[in-house]
Amino acid sequence: MSTVTVTTEPTLRLELSPDPRLLRILRLVASGVASLGDFDLAAVEEVRVAVDELGATLIGASTGGPIELSFAMAEGTLCVEGRTNLGTGAELEVDPLTDRILDVVATVHEWSSDGGVALGRFEKSPSSPDVGS
Repeated sequence: MSTVTVTTEPTLRLELSPDPRLLRILRLVASGVASLGDFDLAAVEEVRVAVDELGATLIGASTGGPIELSFAMAEGTLCVEGRTNLGTGAELEVDPLTDRILDVVATVHEWSSDGGVALGRFEKSPSSPDVGS
């Protein structure tokens, strides 16, 4: 028997055109969502950096279709997930510097591509100031 957990935590969904100029708006949304949690100013800035890397990677991978993102806060941890369509048979390529940056500013992060869709996600906990050191 399986159970379903219902959460009352809000989720924000955002869809952007793959235009690098919209990263500014994405950073603003991310900092606003992080400020709803128990994040200090340094952690909010780390969320901004992480979402910038996530967004830029997905914009670079996009074939022109939208970038879909979701922001959810669960038990104080912010989870941001993003996806976009890739070209036929294409695999997501992530710059090693982007991975290193996310190693430092996010609690966890991961990338994948499956069935022509690029996926990226990161989590940030407010209680993890020394992640990556």
